[in-house]
Amino acid sequence: MNGLAVCDNRVFVIGISSPTIEVFDAVSYGQLQTLTVGAMNDPWDIAAARTTGLHLYVFDGPYQVLRLSLDGQVTTRWMLDGSQRGLSVSRRNSVVITYRDRLDELNSVGSILRSIRLDRSVSDAGHSLSLDAEKFVVCHGSGLCSVSHVVCLVDSESRILNRYQEESGEDSMYQPLHLAAASHGCVLVADVHNRRVQILSENLSQSYNLISIGRQHGGPLRVCYDSPRGNVYISTLNGKVLIYCIRTRNSLHTECLDVHSGLIPEHLTDDCMDTDITPETMEE
Repeated sequence: MNGLAVCDNRVFVIGISSPTIEVFDAVSYGQLQTLTVGAMNDPWDIAAARTTGLHLYVFDGPYQVLRLSLDGQVTTRWMLDGSQRGLSVSRRNSVVITYRDRLDELNSVGSILRSIRLDRSVSDAGHSLSLDAEKFVVCHGSGLCSVSHVVCLVDSESRILNRYQEESGEDSMYQPLHLAAASHGCVLVADVHNRRVQILSENLSQSYNLISIGRQHGGPLRVCYDSPRGNVYISTLNGKVLIYCIRTRNSLHTECLDVHSGLIPEHLTDDCMDTDITPETMEE
């Protein structure tokens, strides 16, 4: 499992070295179709943009970004230098590409709108999100033991506005790998080493453990949030997608896992239920 995106009542899932994109219904979780993309050989990240129509952006191999229509046709493509780390789409539908030392914001045909050189203290950036026109959240460390693993709030002038960092021990190394925008300006963080998804407040001053993933599922690789339904989608190391509903108070899913969203204050997210929540699982 390499990536997933949620948009317009659909969930898009890509796998390692596969030319296909599996499409699921975000309401029933049933599979809708399989898109075969002849130009796609080795996808490893995906994001969705709702513009005049729904479009998908895929990192394919080390050098290429594909922009796809919903029928899997390539509408445009552009080349990168191979050092990119992460992909996201802003609320303005621009494409944000994360490099170890900078963020590039591009339009839908790959022309650079701006490039933001990250502060030297931001080591090996892995993924980033655009919160608004002037603020970005960046996680860095990329799993390297020799550098700090931190989530930073930066502005378009590369100034660090705030940081979130945890003390790491031998058995609890903090390893933020992927980010997603949640409600009220909050940010979801996939912490792969500790097998959990956190929620951070808008200014990164508060954190809460939203979802703890059982050891049998491996760590989280990607996280997405579906605001209309209050669902969190998590792709894991064992090749599954776990779906948690954090809005419904009276509709539990199948298998109960250790999720304590009742610990989150209402002023941070009013979507959270006050009992344990449970996941549905989609297999790739």
